[in-house]
Amino acid sequence: MNKVLAGLVVCGACTLAHAEGSNWRFFAAAGMSNGGDTIASGTITTVGSGSVVPFEIKPGTGTQFRVGADYRLSEGLRLQGSIGRAVSDPMGMDGSLEFTTTPVELMGFVNLTDALRLGAGLRKTAAEMTGSGKAAGMPQIGSYSSTLGTVLEAQYLFSASDAKTSSAKPQLGLSVRWVNESFSHDADTFSGRHYEVGVAFYY
Repeated sequence: MNKVLAGLVVCGACTLAHAEGSNWRFFAAAGMSNGGDTIASGTITTVGSGSVVPFEIKPGTGTQFRVGADYRLSEGLRLQGSIGRAVSDPMGMDGSLEFTTTPVELMGFVNLTDALRLGAGLRKTAAEMTGSGKAAGMPQIGSYSSTLGTVLEAQYLFSASDAKTSSAKPQLGLSVRWVNESFSHDADTFSGRHYEVGVAFYY
């Protein structure tokens, strides 16, 4: 229910982002991340080729996606909310695993220049491991609880000369992020600390 409510809040803010003269802006971001403890590992026999290849599932490693809204409090200060998604899903001939994380974030950003800004915030992540075939009975299957995580982020926005932070013009930027969080399942605790390099698009 909390995830649904968070999604509705973000979607509502995104709708406001397109209002004429609004301080709201919609954004989407994607990045590649690396880090975290190994939750599950082993080998799979790939479908088609029949090759046996190793796999590892880590809560901080993979492709990350986020959508949300950015609100301008002042010329140099912005508040940002988002909901994200990341999936790790090794699939073999005899079974498959899928580890899904859904983080909700609230960030504050300070504009150092028109192009460069730094942010910090909090993050709460829902996570779950599902399996099929031979993987269905693995002890790692189930829901994972997370700590309240922290996020640090630096962004460099292109076209700053004609699309300042107070403008409604689209902007593309590069981002570097550091996330500190951990996950628990049964009696086990796993670090989810990771870094991420990606892109963000504002409009």
